[in-house]
Amino acid sequence: MPLPKVTICYPTTDLFEIIKRELPDVDIQLFTKPLADHPTKEEVEVLSQTEVLFGSPKMMGGIIPRCTSLKWIQLPQAGADKILNLLSENKVNKSIIVTRNGESFAKPLAEHIMGQILTTNKGYYKWYHKQKRAVYERENLYSKPLSLTSVGILGLGCIGREAARTCKFFGMKVWGMTRTEVPEDQKSPHVDEYRTGSSLHEILSECDYIVNILPSTEQTRDLLSGDAFSFCKNKKTTFINVGRGDVTDEESILKALRNKWLQYAALDVHNPEPLPASSPLWSEPGVIITPHISGGLFLYPGHQQDRAELFVKQYRRYVNNEPLEYVVDVDRGY
Repeated sequence: MPLPKVTICYPTTDLFEIIKRELPDVDIQLFTKPLADHPTKEEVEVLSQTEVLFGSPKMMGGIIPRCTSLKWIQLPQAGADKILNLLSENKVNKSIIVTRNGESFAKPLAEHIMGQILTTNKGYYKWYHKQKRAVYERENLYSKPLSLTSVGILGLGCIGREAARTCKFFGMKVWGMTRTEVPEDQKSPHVDEYRTGSSLHEILSECDYIVNILPSTEQTRDLLSGDAFSFCKNKKTTFINVGRGDVTDEESILKALRNKWLQYAALDVHNPEPLPASSPLWSEPGVIITPHISGGLFLYPGHQQDRAELFVKQYRRYVNNEPLEYVVDVDRGY
């Protein structure tokens, strides 16, 4: 029986080369550009026989409708909202399996989150501004040990659990929000308080840091918009967003900072992306902007190797009829 044919959609050849070395007997085709409006006969034939897709959703717009034999899509990233939107737009059969990258991002994201917690807690941004003005002043800038602080993590998937572990290492009290109740035998030893979305206000009011790791779904969009941050007013919370930008909006963040409900808003994801130069967030005191780099994968040489190894592992499970890991629930959106 022939092995399932694979098409990789990626702008460089490194992923393809690594996977081809590991799976030499598999028919693997590479598309380094989005499909043209008038593809060649050879391209159409390749895609019609493709059972497995791997790569960037940005390049799959014209490809997915031509993959008439498609059964499984493996993503190199953690978020699945872009590919799910593509599948919905193209009215693709819901029986297609979508799997995400649940391995490569947890540690870099947890490090980014901890970096923002430490930097804001110790006042490093404020010290830097004083340095630029040559002001040597010790007054009016205070911090407290992290062991006396609490963090609320919205979303306790693999990234959220790693963030919880990292925060707990520093002695923080960790609150975690999940969609449904978590059975006792499945709870993380690094999470002190579990809550569901109905208790979001409690998490907001109790925590010094709020970390959003939620995906973009109908249930999460605008979850922190409006006056949601008003529950943070007694703590003057730091908000760290590494999930999706549409969990809140620009006006809500500005209002929360100007009303002193929030002390800082460390934003790695934005709505829209890239964040327009005209956005007032760029110059708003208390806002820390990074350009969606909390995953950090392009900062070390082996990141493509990690992605390729994940695909190879998953492909071998697939051909052996073993359950795939990190399967996305298409209806839930993650």
